Amino acid sequence: MKLAMAFVWTLIPALAWAQAPAGQPVIRTTISPAQGIVIGQPVRLDVQVMFPGEMLHPPRVSISEAPGAQILRFETQATTMRDRIDDQDYVGQSFEFIVFPRRSGEIAVPAPNVTLLDRNGDSVGAAKGDPIRIAVTVPPGLDPSGPVLAADGVSVAQSWSPDPRTAQFRPGSALVRTIRRQADGVPALGMAEFAFAAPDGVRIYADPPVVEDRSERGAVEGHRTDKVTYVFEKAGAYDLPALTQPWWSLSAKQARTETLPGVAVTVAAPAGRPEVRLGWTSRPLWLAAGFILAALALGLILLRGRLAALRQRAEQRHRASEGAARRELTRTAKAGDASATYCALIQWLQRLPADQQAHARSTGELGSAIASLERSLFGAGATWDRKMGERLAGAAVAFRKRSDGSMRGSGNSLPPLNPTAWSASMNKASSDVRP
Repeated sequence: MKLAMAFVWTLIPALAWAQAPAGQPVIRTTISPAQGIVIGQPVRLDVQVMFPGEMLHPPRVSISEAPGAQILRFETQATTMRDRIDDQDYVGQSFEFIVFPRRSGEIAVPAPNVTLLDRNGDSVGAAKGDPIRIAVTVPPGLDPSGPVLAADGVSVAQSWSPDPRTAQFRPGSALVRTIRRQADGVPALGMAEFAFAAPDGVRIYADPPVVEDRSERGAVEGHRTDKVTYVFEKAGAYDLPALTQPWWSLSAKQARTETLPGVAVTVAAPAGRPEVRLGWTSRPLWLAAGFILAALALGLILLRGRLAALRQRAEQRHRASEGAARRELTRTAKAGDASATYCALIQWLQRLPADQQAHARSTGELGSAIASLERSLFGAGATWDRKMGERLAGAAVAFRKRSDGSMRGSGNSLPPLNPTAWSASMNKASSDVRP
């Protein structure tokens, strides 16, 4: 029995040793292009993690946030590699990221964090690569404060619904503007957001963006769709402003601008109720009764239309309210889908007062939950599940209960006029990787 126990205690360390990596990995970090980088240009960052002899399990690689840049994971799968270093065979994987500089000057990209795993996928150690620095310039003719893109090709288009040239608008009517952007070599999340604005008397409701990336032989083509709804609160003439997409042609080395024209909209005053006159003394009783029935029928028709319009406005106000966005965030977060939760979170935060937007991201349980969600999508190695989604949902509800009460009764409340606070929300993102 003693011999058996001694054998077991001898075997356990041996098994653990067999699970551990055979040696410290070699970590290489490279960028392309290495120089001549302009603002908004996608910079490819490759992290190679090479193990001597064999790779027991692909590692996890993440890169922390870089002030002044947005870092995204470019592809869903890492690439397996083999090399020979100092007469030793190495095997490992290459992980690809994209760095989008959002300002000029020198930007420091932190060292990659590598989590080493055993055959079962359990963490057995950590390693770091080397940090890098990139020099970024603003080409002549570009305004760095706008949503700058740098690509070989960019296309921008928009549509309006209903057609403002033929539609008739009254107070409470809505006009939807849909903008589609495509850029060669730029993922959709790398396209900075537009800053939407409108004149007094018009409210703006921006939907979360719809993003789609298409990859063919390593070349990525990003597609992004933004939708904004203008709701006219009163009669008058309104000029909805044009939008511009500045971009730098990497092939032609030239600044270019795509313009999306605005439109002029006239909102008519509500139509009055027609007057009905009855001649009781000069017409027979049956004719008077017919007039009464016709008036009642006309009144019902007019009332039905008015009620339908009122119901439509109430539904629009409800869908655009902070409370509706919060309930959607709660429902989505509990499902555990990180991407859908992030879109719902942005929609809710846009409908908070400006002072509460910043407070929500920096306070207590809610700020911590938001940071965890962003790290799971763009950042430092976190994962996201149903339990974390429930935590975020509960924190959002608790945050509103602790607020100053300025938006209580949110089922009928409206968000702030012209919310634009989230044009930089994704520019703080960084990327987390699990192969």
